[in-house]
Amino acid sequence: MSSHVVPSNVNPNEPVTDRRTVNPARIQLSGLFLAVGATAWAAGTVIVGDKIQEGVQTLDTITGMLFVTGVFAYVWTVLSTRGAGDGWTRVIPAGLLVLLPGAFLFNALSFGYVGSYDDFPLPLMILDACWPLSQLVLLALGITIAVKGRYQGAFRWLPLLAGMWFPVAMVAQVFGGSTASVYVSAAWLLGTHAHLGVRLAARPTKL
Repeated sequence: MSSHVVPSNVNPNEPVTDRRTVNPARIQLSGLFLAVGATAWAAGTVIVGDKIQEGVQTLDTITGMLFVTGVFAYVWTVLSTRGAGDGWTRVIPAGLLVLLPGAFLFNALSFGYVGSYDDFPLPLMILDACWPLSQLVLLALGITIAVKGRYQGAFRWLPLLAGMWFPVAMVAQVFGGSTASVYVSAAWLLGTHAHLGVRLAARPTKL
């Protein structure tokens, strides 16, 4: 029996994501959801402005639900394309798929709520925690995507910048007040989340 060695054409430095199971149309759709959701929420935050401090605002609630839907679609894409890696780090996007529905449910259940945030019943207060928690985990996801390097170019670094939205908005709130925070938040949503969504929708095969 004779044997011969067949040269491998596998690049050891190339991402090992199995793209055969990833439908580019689904990636494109997730990008559209992300771009529309982020743009809607950015516009909603500017229109509502300082009124958000008074309690639940209908426009902010609706556009916030659109934003969560877009982020959920994107995180699903990250999990499907193994953008966070194949090991334990897959827990990060999987965890977001649990937290984000909680944030969505908070908006849905608080729709039309009259009263201050301090008067929320306990179930709503628990669901409300899903918002900041999900944003912090999004930052962890952005860091993981950047470190793993499965994606290239803007697809590698934009998730990190997008994940910084929450701390950036908080810093703007501390140093510039609520008005500054509104505009910084909206600009960051457009420059990172919406930007990433447009890129995904325009070039789904480049992910």
